[in-house]
Amino acid sequence: METHEKLRIVAGILLIISAITHVSQIYFYGTDWHTIVAAVYGASYAILGGFLIYYRKNKLITLLCIFLPAIGGSLGMIRFFTVVILEGIYNFFIIFHVIVDIIVVPICIYSYFKIRKED
Repeated sequence: METHEKLRIVAGILLIISAITHVSQIYFYGTDWHTIVAAVYGASYAILGGFLIYYRKNKLITLLCIFLPAIGGSLGMIRFFTVVILEGIYNFFIIFHVIVDIIVVPICIYSYFKIRKED
């Protein structure tokens, strides 16, 4: 198994963990609209993570795992600063999710170029 394949599995596992924590933050922080939206968006990470692990040579899945976490991480940063400034609540789940996105996106970019090179 090549390095990019191992990293891809790590990224898939991180996405699945992130999906679980996205949904579980409803229990800890309530049902504000931004928490519900984040939970629904984050739940899609479970599907992406599973596909990333199972379909190892699929470029479309890899691209989705680049763009969706990049968008999610950007929105997560905006959400974090908005929640802290407007509500004064430090939601540590958001920080964890952004860190996961920062790890997953470069791994998937690396994996995408390796897959493309093999074709």
